[in-house]
Amino acid sequence: MPEPLAGIGGVLGFAPAWYALGVVTDEFLARARARWEAGEDPNTEHYRWWAFGEFLAARRPLPPDLAAALYALGEADPEPGMGGAMMAAIVHLPECPPAVLDTAAASGRVHLVRAVARRRADPGATAER
Repeated sequence: MPEPLAGIGGVLGFAPAWYALGVVTDEFLARARARWEAGEDPNTEHYRWWAFGEFLAARRPLPPDLAAALYALGEADPEPGMGGAMMAAIVHLPECPPAVLDTAAASGRVHLVRAVARRRADPGATAER
């Protein structure tokens, strides 16, 4: 089990859901700690994006429940821009479930509402970038 939230995971803003979903592992925390201690990047949201991106790439295509959980992880992120990017990444996946698209469409976040509208206007096209 990854170290307590009071450690580097807490410093970087990893809430319990990151661990519960398996997005943050001991191996990832070791790499993140090394980068943090080297002073390469003081922006904690970049570490969360890094963890999210690696996890997402390793688990595609996502099952609907995992897509919804990752969307919710973005929704809960303390940095609105970072969380919005995570949510958009899920919305843009061809396997994004309809329930998540509905949630994004009702979110009031312009970039998500537009992404869903584009997907629904052309259901045959994937929204991946």
